[in-house]
Amino acid sequence: MKKEFIINNFKIKTRKCRKSDYNFVFGLIKKSIFPYISKYFKPSKEMFDERFKEDYDKRVILLRGKRRIGFYQLTVKKDKLDITGIFLTPMYQNKHIGSFLMNYFEKLGYKTVTLQVWENNPAFKFYKKLGYKVVLKKNHKYHMEKIVN
Repeated sequence: MKKEFIINNFKIKTRKCRKSDYNFVFGLIKKSIFPYISKYFKPSKEMFDERFKEDYDKRVILLRGKRRIGFYQLTVKKDKLDITGIFLTPMYQNKHIGSFLMNYFEKLGYKTVTLQVWENNPAFKFYKKLGYKVVLKKNHKYHMEKIVN
């Protein structure tokens, strides 16, 4: 499942997430999403720990050389691809990596690509710009989708 991409002269490789990636994944989630979640409820390390144990091996780590620069997680539901999360370290944000990955996901052959984003997360505008439509708003989250096939 290892992949290699060239994105704006960045050579990016992927590998499955390992238990040893715990600190990296937790740190990135804590920095990037906890500020948005905390407006609605108190995020906890315990909640993260429980979920990490269940699904760490479904995450894909993004590497530039040996440096971890982010990760993503996808779930397949029949003819839908659900993007469970895309996270990039601040140094690699705004470098078109997210746009590249979204385009890549849309070309995997699924009829629909879905995702959820907190209503106060600036990523909402990013997904709208890429053509994702809000199909439901629930519990301060936008459920979005794009028909691609």
